[in-house]
Amino acid sequence: MNLLKNKLQILITLIFLGYLGWWISFQQVLADQGKTTQWFGSTYAVMALIGAVVGLVASLKWGGYKTVLGKALMFFSLGLLAQEAGQLISTYYVYSAHLESIPYPSWGDVAYFGSTLSYLCGAIFLSKAVGVKISLKANKAKIVAFIIPAILLAVSYWIFLYNHKYDWRNPLTVFLDLGYPLGDALYISMGIVAFLLSRKMLGGIMRAGILILIFALLAQYIADFSFLYKTSRGSYVPSGQTDLTYLIAYFIMTTAMVKFLAIYNDLRHKTATQVKDGETQGEGA
Repeated sequence: MNLLKNKLQILITLIFLGYLGWWISFQQVLADQGKTTQWFGSTYAVMALIGAVVGLVASLKWGGYKTVLGKALMFFSLGLLAQEAGQLISTYYVYSAHLESIPYPSWGDVAYFGSTLSYLCGAIFLSKAVGVKISLKANKAKIVAFIIPAILLAVSYWIFLYNHKYDWRNPLTVFLDLGYPLGDALYISMGIVAFLLSRKMLGGIMRAGILILIFALLAQYIADFSFLYKTSRGSYVPSGQTDLTYLIAYFIMTTAMVKFLAIYNDLRHKTATQVKDGETQGEGA
C-alpha cells in the first residue's frame, strides 16, 4: 500500500517539477510570449485534471455522496475538473477561434466560477467533517467564526469592488465581478475557520490530509487574488507568476487527494491485519 502511494506521489511531484523547470526556463523571455509560454499556459492545468481523477477515486473509497468526507473530496475534485475545463475553453478561444483577447464573460468563466462554487461546497463539508458544528457551541469559537470571514470579505470588497464600475447592461458580468472575489473569500474563510476551531481534533491519521486541503484552499485563494488584482489593473501576463501560483495550488490539492486515498488504503490494510491476527489468535486458542 505504501509503495503504491509513494509511486503515485512521486509521479505527481515529477510532473510538477517538470512544469516548474519549464516555467523557469522562459521567464527571461516572458515578454516575447512565444509558443513555449503559450503551450505552458495551455497545458499546466493537467495537474488539476490528475488531481480530479485521484480525488474522485478517493471520494468513492470514502463513501462518495453517502458520507460527509466523501462529499468534501468529491466537490474539491469537481473544482479541479472545472479549472481544467476553464483552461481548455480559454485555449480554444486563442488557438481555434483565433481571438486576440478572451471575451469576458465567456464559457470559460462558467467553468472557473463553477470551480469557486465547488470549492465552497467542499469547504463546507470539510468543516462538518472536522466538527465545526460542535466547536461553534463555545463563545470564543463563535467570535472566530464571525471575524475571519468578515475580515476576508472586507479585504476582498475593498480591493476588488470598492469604486468598481459595474456594467449594469450585462447582469452576468456584474454577477461574476461580485461572485469571484466574494466566493473565494468565503471558501478560504470556511477552511481557516475549520482549522482554527478544530485544531485539537485534527490529531491522528486524518490530520495530514485535512491540513493539506486547507493549505490547498489558501494557495487557490492567493492565485485567484493575484489574477483578479492584476487583471483589474491591466498588469496580468500569461504564464507569469500568477499562473505559477495556480500550478502550485493544483499540486497541493492533488497531493491532498493522494493523501486521503493513502489514508483509506492504510486504514483498510490495518483493519485487514487486525482481523487476520484475531483469526490467528482464535485458532491458537
